Amino acid sequence: MLRFLFRSQMFNEILNIHGSIIECGVLYGNGLMTFSHLSSILEPVNHTRKVIGFDTFSGFPSNHPKDKSNQTTNTTEVGAMAADSKEELERCINMFDQNRSIGHVPKVELVKGDLVETAPDYIEKNPHLVVSLLYLNVNIYEPTKAAIQAFVPRMPKGAVIAFGELDHPECPGETLAVLEGLNLKELELKRVPYDTTRCYAVI
Repeated sequence: MLRFLFRSQMFNEILNIHGSIIECGVLYGNGLMTFSHLSSILEPVNHTRKVIGFDTFSGFPSNHPKDKSNQTTNTTEVGAMAADSKEELERCINMFDQNRSIGHVPKVELVKGDLVETAPDYIEKNPHLVVSLLYLNVNIYEPTKAAIQAFVPRMPKGAVIAFGELDHPECPGETLAVLEGLNLKELELKRVPYDTTRCYAVI
């Protein structure tokens, strides 16, 4: 419920901002389907807003030196955070489409693979893309940086960029990618009292 409230708050920020929602790091699809349902409820005829989820569905694809943490636990090793959930999510998406307005127009899309490759490839295949919400929740350096490079230039004023593990001692790679790809001094990072690790900024 706490994660739902956080995602609902972010969605309210972009309700009147044009563009699609990109979630980097789908895992079991809680965020993906939350954003999808919120869109279907609050803007049932917005046929251009898509919810696009990027994930390897097999865990972290790499372990960059910038992901090295001084913590005793290694949470960013190759293969960690694996969730073989793609087929189940596809069934959920199919049921979702059967129970919403204009369900014949695709709303949710899954992109499988390493973001380092899939993010630029998606842009090349979808040159029309505008992004209203970018949720960076992959924890590690290389895919976070790739997502920033691919999607941030397509975010209009008022769009939201959110972070899953910024300033987290076990996931330094995410913070380092943000420091390299964004001007942190220009971001007013907002957090919510019911979620201590996640934050977002309206750009």
